[in-house]
Amino acid sequence: MQFEIHTDYAIRALRLLYVNNNEVMTAMQIAIGIGTTSPAFTKIANKLRSAGLLRTIQGGHGGYILGKPANEISLYDVVKSIEGDLRINLCIENGERCEHGHDVKCKVHDIMYGVQEELIEKLSNIYVSDLVDE
Repeated sequence: MQFEIHTDYAIRALRLLYVNNNEVMTAMQIAIGIGTTSPAFTKIANKLRSAGLLRTIQGGHGGYILGKPANEISLYDVVKSIEGDLRINLCIENGERCEHGHDVKCKVHDIMYGVQEELIEKLSNIYVSDLVDE
């Protein structure tokens, strides 16, 4: 399992805004700061805005700021906004049918579900503000 590169860029963009005291930054400034293109960042920004993690400021001095304080934005919030619900195995997907059948106690399912829950818990307890040395 590997997160999309856009998830990495999203985390880095939110961190960059936090490091810059949440001052308004343009898409180009953020894109350069995280090592991607402005159009690629704009796609990421749309997902972050939809999740309430990023806000758009309109006007001549417009750009982006954090949608809420960095100590309230978990890495899981970011992952979920870019990737959707985290599922590390197909059999854990809602509505998916395990090829081994629902009537069979499946140790693989149980282990993968536990790993998934631990990963979600870990990501839920790391915040954008934790990504900066004070």
